[in-house]
Amino acid sequence: MAKNKKNDILQAGYDLFLEHGYDNTSMKMIAKRAGVAQSLIYAFFENKEDLLDAVFRKTQDSYQSKMYAAVQKYAHLTPEAFVELCVEVIADFRDEACFTIACALIPKLRPRAERLMKEYSDGMTEMMKPLFPGCPDDLLYDIGSLLLAVSDSFLIDGDKERATRTGAFAMRLFLQHLASNPQYRQERDSFPKP
Repeated sequence: MAKNKKNDILQAGYDLFLEHGYDNTSMKMIAKRAGVAQSLIYAFFENKEDLLDAVFRKTQDSYQSKMYAAVQKYAHLTPEAFVELCVEVIADFRDEACFTIACALIPKLRPRAERLMKEYSDGMTEMMKPLFPGCPDDLLYDIGSLLLAVSDSFLIDGDKERATRTGAFAMRLFLQHLASNPQYRQERDSFPKP
């Protein structure tokens, strides 16, 4: 029962933060939307920032698990097809991602949002490992960051075609770099083809 109430509060917080923004959402509004007493919120969360952190974490975990599944499932595809399917996953989380970016602009929330974005970047590096076995983390971080830039541009303008083209181009360049680098010769047969 308590877990259901906590989930109701998280969902209400998520919905209201998206609808009204962080500053314009009160704990009273969240309690009303969740159908609980305001005091119950404080049994689970220290304050509104703590609740926001839990909302971030929940959406981040959901996003990362879906993106990781997509990477695993589509790793064998061409860069264009791979990026296109990843863009579809990003599209499902566009509101949440835009909200995280917007929160990073609020000074008191910036450290929390930046921490989550860093975790996301680190997660992207981990997600790239199955695609590029044996590739050093710093190179995977670079391609992950490049793909994040593509996803950020998509989040801003919503242009799936451009995001797919740009992401596929970045992937092809990265694959060509790996294919031409003797350091990765042993592993490169297992990489996707550019």
